[in-house]
Amino acid sequence: MTPSADEGSPDAALASAVVRVAGTDGTVGGVGFLIAPDLVITCAHVVRDALGPPREHTGAPAGELTLDRPLAGPGRAAAEVAHWAPPRPDRTGDIAVLRLREPLPGAVPLAMADAGSLWGHPVRVLGLTRAFPDGVWHAGRLRGESAENRVRLSAADRRGGPLEHGFSGGPVWDEQAGAVVGMVVVAEFSGAPQSFAIPTESLVSEIPALAGVLRPASPFRGLDTFREPDADGYFGRDAEAEDIAGLLGRGDLPGVALTGPSGCGKSSLALAGVAPRLRAEGYEVLVLRADGDTPPRTALAAELLRLAGPGPHGADRGAALRGLEEELNRHGLVGAARRALGDPAGRYLLVLDQAEQLPAVPEAAGLLFPDPHPEALRVLLTLRADFLEAAPSHPLLGPALGRATVRPLLPMTRAQLSEVILRPLDRTPAVSYDPGLVHRVLDDAGAEPGALPRLGFVLERLWDERAAGRLRFTSYEELGGVSGALGRHAEAAWRACAGPADREEALRLLTGLLRLPPGGQAPLRTTLTRAEAGETRWRIARALAERRILVLGGGPERGPTVELAHEALIDAWPALARQAAVRESPGASPPRRGEDPARERRLRQRALAVLGALLVIAAVASSLLYLATTDPARELRGAGRSAVGQPVSRTATMPLKTPT
Repeated sequence: MTPSADEGSPDAALASAVVRVAGTDGTVGGVGFLIAPDLVITCAHVVRDALGPPREHTGAPAGELTLDRPLAGPGRAAAEVAHWAPPRPDRTGDIAVLRLREPLPGAVPLAMADAGSLWGHPVRVLGLTRAFPDGVWHAGRLRGESAENRVRLSAADRRGGPLEHGFSGGPVWDEQAGAVVGMVVVAEFSGAPQSFAIPTESLVSEIPALAGVLRPASPFRGLDTFREPDADGYFGRDAEAEDIAGLLGRGDLPGVALTGPSGCGKSSLALAGVAPRLRAEGYEVLVLRADGDTPPRTALAAELLRLAGPGPHGADRGAALRGLEEELNRHGLVGAARRALGDPAGRYLLVLDQAEQLPAVPEAAGLLFPDPHPEALRVLLTLRADFLEAAPSHPLLGPALGRATVRPLLPMTRAQLSEVILRPLDRTPAVSYDPGLVHRVLDDAGAEPGALPRLGFVLERLWDERAAGRLRFTSYEELGGVSGALGRHAEAAWRACAGPADREEALRLLTGLLRLPPGGQAPLRTTLTRAEAGETRWRIARALAERRILVLGGGPERGPTVELAHEALIDAWPALARQAAVRESPGASPPRRGEDPARERRLRQRALAVLGALLVIAAVASSLLYLATTDPARELRGAGRSAVGQPVSRTATMPLKTPT
């Protein structure tokens, strides 16, 4: 039997993954199919028939099985039983999971899905029967659940009969779902052959270890920032992460300021790229995400309380926070952290995420950036590029930049973006992209300023809409691609959640989620408490949060809060872009329909990025010229190194000093 020439067709997918299960003496028990590169699922009675123990035996049989793919050419693999659910008198169980000692060359696991209600779904199954030992297809329909949580499998027409034993253990391909929705089990009840399928959800409930294989979670983060627990799924910035971690751990200056336009991935690089590397070197990591409202001392006390473990609640928590604030006052950050965490020799990395939102509280400078700076403290801050010019005069950022190496984060190369797109699927080998889709996404993402959040969003949506184990080209087009998917989704959510009666309150909600700080060139997202929003706006906020446009949060100090899921929405979401334009020019009239304030802002961001790159080049060239003209010996010592004494990398280096 020759599979379809279309490599994405169900015939080709099934031919690649269906295996024949036999004992070492060649006795064929039935079929199975790959659900992971090293795992095959089949019926327990298929394994017994292949190995030959009595049917009354309930334990997993010992012995080696031989697997081959009769529809996909030569190649064999040895396997043994890894999980076992024997057939039971109540007609449940009858599941075996086999582990291959070596993967079958070229085999691709099948994607499985929970299809919900299966009644009437057209399906196809593949069997290896005595009459057709090389394979035969059967078309049928699913006709409802049995009392044993199985689904009856009937022939597609009245002339077809029940399946034979050569189909047991085979995959049930649902034409409507575009994926495998269960496994065939052929049973003889009261002498009458009947055909059933064990649905995916029943396979998982019988063998919970299959949950991660048969129901893989999305490997994409969408608009969410990568954080330290996500480090093993963070791709594309290894070189930059190593570079910045080296500067923090062994550089001359105690801090690094990671700067770039919104949407270039600064926060993810800091939290999922750099922080795990410093932790591996013995640093405890403290994260302070500025929100423009919470005093840094209070935020640090809350972070120390979190790191110290399960703590008090209510009034006791308030007292504990006040006590930690006093410790910070008396002993500084390192001293207070060592006392709170019980490590008298502790070293600390303080990550100031979105530092442009730090409130202008001069007295906090000595806490976050003490002078002299303790050797046990390293500071990594992320800063939007459009705040770089005003930062030296900021009472907190000025001292930070005076003792930090500034690293402008360059856009990802095509090779790096390819890692972002492809490597998350390494853990889900049953899922792949339609041919040509990756190249199309790379072309689109490379032309977009601040592309990473838009790319993450469209990849997550493609995962949600995958079919037959494929992320589909047609879905990508319907979603709007990298440039349009986020905006289309946000506008659809806006129409659904902000009806005519709520429109004015909804617009006030959007305005409350933005603020324009001093020295900024564009609005920032900010948190809004439930009390500040009021109940009508809070109801709208919750509805938008259900559609992943807003994010609900909060804590004991401020109560429930809401904020934008990502700053990329300010440009991508037309309704929000119009409110942002009003925020930027409070006295101006709202933009007319057809005007594009987001486009104007993107053009400004591009200009700022070019200006930043020119400043970096000028700073490096000036430093090299100074070295060359004032101290020849020093020039020779610094050959091959950047202006701050570090190897040149894809993150340019620019030390800044505060005005004197």
